[in-house]
Amino acid sequence: MSVSSMKRIIKSLISVHETLFDIAQEKTEAIKIGDEKTVARLSKSEIPLIHQLQHLEKQRIGEVAKDLPDWKKDDVDPTFSEWESAVVSEADRPEWTSLYLELARSVVKLKQANLLNQDLLRQSIRWVKLNLNLLQPRHQPENYGNPHDRRKPDPGFSGRIDSRA
Repeated sequence: MSVSSMKRIIKSLISVHETLFDIAQEKTEAIKIGDEKTVARLSKSEIPLIHQLQHLEKQRIGEVAKDLPDWKKDDVDPTFSEWESAVVSEADRPEWTSLYLELARSVVKLKQANLLNQDLLRQSIRWVKLNLNLLQPRHQPENYGNPHDRRKPDPGFSGRIDSRA
């Protein structure tokens, strides 16, 4: 029963990662055209999927703990390969290897899409800051400057009064 339960969990993890990848691609297009409302909507739609991923991961850890109750190796959870070698029969290993690779591919695709979106957002922020600086350049405060500067300040009042007037 544990193997079939684990298979269901792994397939669900793959499905959720693929859904998040689709959202990440939509978000990329929205960022490219500057549609912040769509980006916000898509970001909000990711939240339940992230919670679902966390729940599935807890289920996966629970299944591994049931299958390998005596496993304690430097307080590290067993890896997928260690679980597979302990629980899955030799005949079923190719199927499990392909499931593992499919999960790994979906995680890598999602990570790459998210990194692209982060880079696009950083570039957008830099562009906005650059334009703001061009529109509103910062002036150096008048009371701050190099005291050894040879230029004389523009005198507003020379101290002399023209009494002939």
